[in-house]
Amino acid sequence: MAAPLLTRLYTPADFGVLAIYTAWLSSLAVLMTARYDMAIVLPREDADAARLMVLSLALSFALSLVAIPPLWLAGDTLAAWAGEASLARLLPWLPLSLWLAGLMQAFTSWNNRHQRYRANAGGRLALGGSLVGVQLAAGFAGMGATGLVLGQVAGQAASTLVQAWQDMRGRFGWRRGVDRAGLAGVARRYREFPLINAPHAFVASLQDMLTVTLLTAASGSATVGLYGLLMRVLKLPAALVGQAVAQVAYRDLAAAHAAHEPLRPLLARLMAILFALALPPFVVIVLWGDALFAWVFGETWRQAGEYARMLAPYILFHFVASPLGMVPLVIGRQRTAFAFTVAGISLFLAALSIGFERFGDVGDAFALVSAVMTVYFSAYFVWLWKAVRR
Repeated sequence: MAAPLLTRLYTPADFGVLAIYTAWLSSLAVLMTARYDMAIVLPREDADAARLMVLSLALSFALSLVAIPPLWLAGDTLAAWAGEASLARLLPWLPLSLWLAGLMQAFTSWNNRHQRYRANAGGRLALGGSLVGVQLAAGFAGMGATGLVLGQVAGQAASTLVQAWQDMRGRFGWRRGVDRAGLAGVARRYREFPLINAPHAFVASLQDMLTVTLLTAASGSATVGLYGLLMRVLKLPAALVGQAVAQVAYRDLAAAHAAHEPLRPLLARLMAILFALALPPFVVIVLWGDALFAWVFGETWRQAGEYARMLAPYILFHFVASPLGMVPLVIGRQRTAFAFTVAGISLFLAALSIGFERFGDVGDAFALVSAVMTVYFSAYFVWLWKAVRR
């Protein structure tokens, strides 16, 4: 809702720097808990869930410390590799962002296990409100891309505080009785998460990092800013809804699987809900995306609306597919899902590269991406349907 004002306070190049920063954050954040946070909802015993929670928090803190030396000492080199020199002054904030991201992931699963859906929803609202508030203040102060990144960090901190508030009031009583032997036991029992799910999630998140790197090299940071805005406008609401659906669906699917109940009815209902939510905005963007972006965000951003029209089919299927990523975790098909993810990223980046080379136009390249990814997601949905039946 605040984006129309933000786009008049910041330039496309400023948003391009933010897009690169958040792409790096998203790619590295999935490793912060070694994905043990995803296992928190699975144990029968609360004691084992508490051990997984402590393990997730400890790993997040340790890995954020490991990230400090390269990001503080080699910032200029990393920024040059990314194709955006101004990124160097912002990379020292990344370890803090990564630590907060790990905490958010852990408390999301912990709250989900205990059906504290309001805490997670409140965290999402705190994230958006604090992020926008700081970015608006920094925009009026003329801080440029630095203000956008500081808003990102402030939003993460606010979200973590809200999600963890109930446990903070109880002084994290669930950590008592957790010992090294217990931590080692759950680490071994759920080792498939760091060994398979973590590489899977990391490879999946690399798509954003490689995409913005390719766009920066081919067309500059202003184009990355246009791309970043359309993804923020279209995928952030989708992520807000999709993650909320996924959190509830994950618990329901896990409970049904443990009780040996059929999963197909749950999967069918989930897909129907997701498509019903996604189709109306998809149609609007396809028909009037460029005009809407120019009217809402300013004429400078009309091209972002044209890019949104080209990418709308991809965003539609991605919105539906993201929550369905919980299904392979429940049915133990993570290896095949990993293969699908690698194939999907390869197809996305190949289509984008070929589109640039063949057409020499960003919009045409995005149109080719949508066509290729529509076929890919259709194949993925068919596989999920068959896998659930077996």
